[in-house]
Amino acid sequence: MTTLYQKRVREDNLRKVLRFIHRMGSTSRPAIAQELHLSPATVASLVAELEECGLVQEDGLGKSRGGRKPAILRFNAEWAWVVAAKVGVTRVRVGLANLKGELKGKRVEPLASRNPKDVVYQVTRMVSMLLEELPHPRILGMGVCCPGVIDRETGEVLKAVNLGWENVPLKSLLAKHSPWPVFVEDGADAGALGEKWFGSGQDVENLIYVVVGNGIGSGIILHGELYTGQQHVAGEFGHTSIDFSGPSCSCGNRGCLELYASARALVRRVEKALQQGEKTLIRNFLEEGKDLTAELVSEAAYLGDSFALQLLEETGTLLGRAIGNLVNLFDPELVVIGGGLSLAHPVFFESLKRTVEIQSLFLHRRPVAVRRAFFGGDSELVGAAALTVERVFGERVPIL
Repeated sequence: MTTLYQKRVREDNLRKVLRFIHRMGSTSRPAIAQELHLSPATVASLVAELEECGLVQEDGLGKSRGGRKPAILRFNAEWAWVVAAKVGVTRVRVGLANLKGELKGKRVEPLASRNPKDVVYQVTRMVSMLLEELPHPRILGMGVCCPGVIDRETGEVLKAVNLGWENVPLKSLLAKHSPWPVFVEDGADAGALGEKWFGSGQDVENLIYVVVGNGIGSGIILHGELYTGQQHVAGEFGHTSIDFSGPSCSCGNRGCLELYASARALVRRVEKALQQGEKTLIRNFLEEGKDLTAELVSEAAYLGDSFALQLLEETGTLLGRAIGNLVNLFDPELVVIGGGLSLAHPVFFESLKRTVEIQSLFLHRRPVAVRRAFFGGDSELVGAAALTVERVFGERVPIL
């Protein structure tokens, strides 16, 4: 029993040391001992194990604090890569990333079918093609994210309204075609992990990631850890009702935020305005054969179209009010806005940011930081990579 206990303590300490070096990028043995409250001898032994397998490397000497100059330890981000995949409502993205979340390559295709088995085939095929182009001798695992309510332990998609999925064993289906461990997470939660591990949230303990695309979702990091709730439904922000007598939503609720402030809602407002004779450049674009999308609205805004500018500003204001409620509930240090709509004309983001500050300032002595996603359109793909790193590094270091 004592031997087993000692082994588990060592594994836990090894995981803590590895995660600390990974987070810092470079550090020293004395800094590790001080930060993690471990003895110098324990740190030396654990670091030696990490050096032996190649995860950690010495990289010169640091500054002396009165004694010998300490050796600088650097995390080897290229020791292994991870596979990442994002299944969206209209597109599938796959990528290869190193252990610091840096994408080495990616492929993007339209979603060919919403049938789960077809989606698994498409993802598997895209990953195989990418690995043929960019082979790596060590793949740690595969992280996959998609919109919906997901049991992160079993990898089952309990409900994905926008994909029409219910009780889909996505992890099991993918594992049949994958030689590596597979981890599945909600897209917004993956985006939150990506920001915490690799993006603008590395130095904060509490952040909210809001993804705004055809749907709306949020990922919540509290005290440095992802918060998913008892039944894995925390963060279903898009399906909070803002109008109890509003139109029916596909989730069964009425007046959901998604119906008013998503990219899909934006398109619906444009369609209605065009039917009512609105004069806008968007009409000209459609006559040229372009598809009506949120990106097209943004393009019109960049050309000075007053209707498009007003629509984006109103959408940003509405979403900002809703996010302000999240800020007042969770009191985060940082709010990150991701998803396709976050890349729209700046009037959208600026109105959103301004409204969040106004909505929450009465409770806060200083405005909460609101930023666009660090990785832009690849935010959730990088998040899927972060998911793999988090799970592998957090499970008693099975990689060693």
